[in-house]
Amino acid sequence: MHLDGCGGYTTNSFLVGTLSLREQNEVHLIKYSANTGDVACEGLYSHAQEIWDLASCPFDPLIFSTAYASTGDFGALVWRISEHSKRTNQLEKLAYLSGHTKRIKCIDWAPNRREHSKLLSIDEEALYVWDLDVNGSLL
Repeated sequence: MHLDGCGGYTTNSFLVGTLSLREQNEVHLIKYSANTGDVACEGLYSHAQEIWDLASCPFDPLIFSTAYASTGDFGALVWRISEHSKRTNQLEKLAYLSGHTKRIKCIDWAPNRREHSKLLSIDEEALYVWDLDVNGSLL
């Protein structure tokens, strides 16, 4: 969310993922202006797998995670919308969250700034805690 103190202008941003069996899936960056009621798609990015969960990083609006599942395949990824992404519609992959043996149900980010690089992923039997460094690598 962005709040401009001068004019009282408020804009909210949302990430939405698609879940399609037959077509390429996508992540949409949607902007909503509370002032005017306008809704606009600010970005459209390719995602090869069906998106079953999507979670935005609470401290960096350009970083998010997706949990995906397709026939016999599942996993979780951390992405960044970079300047290159904005030109090519291709997301920058920061990390693959490996180790799960069952389909991942959800991913969530640590809610406080002190632990802003931590994520939690949960499958049917296990829970994993992840820590990303500033470059997006898993620690």
